Amino acid sequence: MKAFPLIIFVILFLMGCASTTDSQQAYPAAYKEALNDFPGSPDVSPETISTFTVFLSELGSQQTGSRASRLYASDLHFSDALMLTRDRARVVKHFQGLVDAGTAVQVDILQTLVSGADVYLIWAMRAEFTPVRKPVISETIGITHLRFDDAGRVVLHQDFWDTGLGLYQHIPVLGQVVKSINRRFSMEDSGK
Repeated sequence: MKAFPLIIFVILFLMGCASTTDSQQAYPAAYKEALNDFPGSPDVSPETISTFTVFLSELGSQQTGSRASRLYASDLHFSDALMLTRDRARVVKHFQGLVDAGTAVQVDILQTLVSGADVYLIWAMRAEFTPVRKPVISETIGITHLRFDDAGRVVLHQDFWDTGLGLYQHIPVLGQVVKSINRRFSMEDSGK
C-alpha cells in the first residue's frame, strides 16, 4: 500500500499531461460532437487523400508547418491523443513543434479505407525524439479518421493510438510507471 499515493499521483499527472484542450470537454464527447458538426464532403478525391498521406509520411520535414496551414480548414476538430482543439493555428503550431524539437518521424500508411465522407488511415509510425537527455525510438500503430471539406481541407482529424506504449513509456520515471501498470494488467489477464 506504500505505492498507492505514488500511483494516484502518476494517474493524476498522466490525466493532466495526456492532452491539451480548448475546453474541458473529454475527447470522446468532443469526437461525437464533431461527427455532427463536421459532416465533411461526401466526394473525397483520391488526390485529396494522397496529398494528406504525403503530408503524414513527411512529418518533421521543414515544410510540415506550412503544409499543415494549407491542409487544415480554419474551422475543424483535431485530436491526436496529445492535443484536442478546434483552432487551426494550434494545429499548425503543434506540427511545427515537431520540426522545432528535431523530432524525426516516419509514418507508413498500411491501409486506406473510404466510406462516403469518412477516410480512415491505418498507419505505422516510427519517431525518434529526446524526451530528456538521450534520444529514444518509438514505434507504434494507429488509425486516423479524417473528413474533408469541399475544398479538400481537413475538417475532422481524430487519431486513435496508444500514447502509453508509443510515447509515455520512453519518458524517464513516468515510463517505468507506465510499463509497471502494463505488466500488472498483463498478469491479471493471464491469470483468468
